[in-house]
Order: sequence, then structure tokens, then C-alpha cells
Amino acid sequence: MEAVFTDEIRSLRNQGRTVLLSSHILAEVEKLCDTVTIIRAGRDVETGTLSQLRHLTRSAVTATTTADPAALSAAEGVHNLSVGDGYLRFDVDNARVNEVLLLLAEAGVENLTITPPSLEELFLRHYGDAGAVEEAAK
Repeated sequence: MEAVFTDEIRSLRNQGRTVLLSSHILAEVEKLCDTVTIIRAGRDVETGTLSQLRHLTRSAVTATTTADPAALSAAEGVHNLSVGDGYLRFDVDNARVNEVLLLLAEAGVENLTITPPSLEELFLRHYGDAGAVEEAAK
């Protein structure tokens, strides 16, 4: 049934129709929706495309480097830096990604993954934690 539902929503969108989908299944919303509105306590707290909303938070970075990435610890926009045996993991404010990439290049990047925030992470920014999400679903 999920595949039929997905196909029907996409068919309607291709016809130029608008579908209002209210769901707490965030993976489904992320897959089907062009525009997302996060509602808290009956009020619209954020609206936009996923790309527009992603600027509101941080992306997760994992990398391996050949040199000491110590400069990252003092870099503006870097949070929760964890380093060990050439492997590092941290969060970066999306507005600071370019600056951080330069620092990583200086540290001799061998592997790099930058993962943008999911819709769930954007949602939790407004609801705080999983308990609040469950409460909001009631």
C-alpha cells in the first residue's frame, strides 16, 4: 500500500496538484514533499524546502587525515570534535563548511563525508527530544 500511496502522490504532483500531507513519519515526508512546515503547539515554526530548512542547523562530518587536524579545534562553527588515529568526527555549522574544508585540506584529507541534517534532526530542533516528538504526535 505504501508504494501505491507514493505513486499516487507523485502522479498528482506531476499533474500540478497540491497535496497536504500531515504525517509524523518523517522519512515519508522527506521522500514525498517539496515544501515542509513544522508545526508546534498549533503554530507554524518553520516553512520551506528541505534545502532551505537545512541551513538552520549543522552537518555531520567524518574524515581521515594524514596530518594533525588540531586547527579544527579552534575553528569557528566546529562542534563536538572527536579525533583519534587520524579519524575525526564533528558537526559544522552549514555556513562554515567552506572554511572547514580549507582546514581539512591543510590536514591532508584522505576520506571525507559530509552529511546534511535529516528532516528528523530539523524537526527535533523545535521539539527538543524524542519524548517531545511522541508528545506532539498525541
